[in-house]
Amino acid sequence: MNPISKTRTSHGWFGFLWPGLLSLCVISLILGLAFSGLFSQIFEINFSKIYNNSYLFRVIRFTLYQALLSTVISTFIAIPVARALSRRPNLPGRKSFLRLASLSLIVPTIVGVFGIVAVHGRNGWFNQALSFFDLTAGNYLYGLIGILIAHVFFNAPLLSRIFLQTLEALPQEYWRSTAQLNMSGKDIFKLIEWPMLRRVLPASCGLVFLLCFTSFTVVLALGGGPSTNTLEVAIYQAIRLDFDIPKAVILALTQLFFCATLLFIGSRFARNIPLGNTEQQPAKRFDAKKPAAIAIDTIMLIAMSLLVFPPLLATAQKAFSTRFFTVLGDEKLWSASFNSLMISLAAGTLTLLLAIGIALMLRSLELPSRLGKKNYAKPLSAITDFSGSIILLLPPFVLATGLFISLKGMANLSALAPFLVVTVNSLMALPFALRILIPSFETSAQNSDLLCRSLGINSLNRVRVVDWPQNKKALGLTFGLSTALSTGDLSVIALFGTQDFTTLPLFMYQKMGSYRLDDAAIIAFFLCTQSLLLFTVIERTIAGHWSLSSFGFPKTKSLKPQKEDVPNRV
Repeated sequence: MNPISKTRTSHGWFGFLWPGLLSLCVISLILGLAFSGLFSQIFEINFSKIYNNSYLFRVIRFTLYQALLSTVISTFIAIPVARALSRRPNLPGRKSFLRLASLSLIVPTIVGVFGIVAVHGRNGWFNQALSFFDLTAGNYLYGLIGILIAHVFFNAPLLSRIFLQTLEALPQEYWRSTAQLNMSGKDIFKLIEWPMLRRVLPASCGLVFLLCFTSFTVVLALGGGPSTNTLEVAIYQAIRLDFDIPKAVILALTQLFFCATLLFIGSRFARNIPLGNTEQQPAKRFDAKKPAAIAIDTIMLIAMSLLVFPPLLATAQKAFSTRFFTVLGDEKLWSASFNSLMISLAAGTLTLLLAIGIALMLRSLELPSRLGKKNYAKPLSAITDFSGSIILLLPPFVLATGLFISLKGMANLSALAPFLVVTVNSLMALPFALRILIPSFETSAQNSDLLCRSLGINSLNRVRVVDWPQNKKALGLTFGLSTALSTGDLSVIALFGTQDFTTLPLFMYQKMGSYRLDDAAIIAFFLCTQSLLLFTVIERTIAGHWSLSSFGFPKTKSLKPQKEDVPNRV
C-alpha cells in the first residue's frame, strides 16, 4: 500500500471515533452526575432501619408480584394469538388487525390508561352493558386488577408481534413434514413451535417484566392506594410529596439493584437455536383446518380484540363531545402542547446525535475486521455497545432522582425542570435508537467500505455522499420514534412539572385526577394526534417520502442530464 492510501485508510478508520467519544463523554457526564447525587446521600441513610422497614419490603414484594403476574398473563395470551395468526396468513382483515393491535404500542401510556378507565371504570362501557341485565361489576378497576389489565393491554400485542415474527421465520418445509407425518396440534407445538418460541422467550419476557417492574403511569393512575405502590411510584412520592431524599435514594438504589439482577439473569437464560438452509418453498399448514384449532384461534383472536380495541374506541368516542371546541380554546392546552413539542424535539435531537456518534464509532471499530485484518479494537467496541445500552439498567426515576440531587443547589426546580425532562427522555430512548441505527450503519458499511477505501472517501464526505443516502430511512425512523416517545412520557414531568411548566400528558393526568373525564378525553385525543402526526411527518420527511413538492411547492430542476441530452452511443 502506498503512503497516500495508508494515510487515507488510517484517517477513515480514526475519523469517525471522535463523534462516538463525544457521545460517550456526554453519557458519562450525565450518569456521573446521577450516581454522584445518589451516593452523596448514603452517609445520611440509617441502614439499620432498612431491615426493619416493613414499607420497603411491602413495596418490593408488590412490585415483583404485579410484574410477574403481568408478564405471565401477557405471555399466555400472546402465544396462542401468535399461533392463530401464523396458522392463518390469509385470514380476512389480518393486516388491519395487526395494525390496530399495534396502536396500543404507539399511543402514549396515559392515553391508553384513560381508554381503560372509559371501558372498565364504574361508569364505563362494561358496567353499562351489565346494567341492561340489572347487573354490575362494581369498582374493580383500581388496584391490582386495574394494573394487570393495563399492563396486559400494552404488552400482550408487543409479545404477539415478537412471537408471530419468530413463528413466521420457521422454514416452510417443516409444515409439509408435519402434514406427511400427520402430526397433531400438540406435537406441532411441542416439537416445532415451542423450540423456536423458547429461543426468544427469555429476552422478550424479560423486557416485558422490566417494563412492568418500572411502570409508573399505570400504577400512579390505577394503583388505588399505598398498598399497591411500586418502587417507581414510591420514589415519586418520596420526592414530590414528602421531599425525603434519603428515602428516595434507598428506593432508587433498590430498584437499580433489582433491574441489574434481572437483566443479568435474563442474559444467562438466553438461547440460540440455529436453523439450516432450506428451499423456502411456500406450504400450507394443514392443522389450521382442524375443528379444535379453529375454535381455539377464534376464541383467542376475539379475546385479543376485546382487550385492545374497546379502550381505543372509547377514547375516540368520548373526545367528540359538546366541550370539544371549549377545551381546544383553552390557553393551557396550547401552552402544554407547545412545551411537549419543544421537549420532544429537543430530546429526539439529542437522542439522534448520541446514537449517530455511537453507531459511527462502532462502525469504525469494526472496520479492520471487515477489511480482513485483525481487529484489536474488539474490547473497546464491546464497551461502546454496552455504554449505549446501560440506560436500561437505570429506570427514569432513578436517573432523574440522582440528577435532581446533584443539581438542586445550582438552580430552582422551575429552571431545572426542562433540562431534566429533556435529558432523561433522550437517554431513555437511546437503546431503542441504537437498535435501529447500528444494524443500518453496519449493513451500509459492509457494502461501501472497500469502495470508500479505494476512492479515499473519508469523514464528512463519506457521511454526505454515502451514509446519508443509505441510512436516511433509519435516521428518520430513529428521530421520529424518539420524538414520539418523549411526547407521551409522563414519568419525569410528573416529578419535575410545575404550574408554569406543564406538558400534555401531565395536563391530561391533572384533569383525570379532578374527575373531569370529558376534558381528559379531548386532551387524550389531541395528545395522540400530536404524537402520531409528529412521528409521521419527521419519519417520512427525513426518509425522503415527502418533499416540498408534496406541499404544493414546484419541483427543483434535476441536475442529472435528461434523456434527450445523453449522446447516442452505438
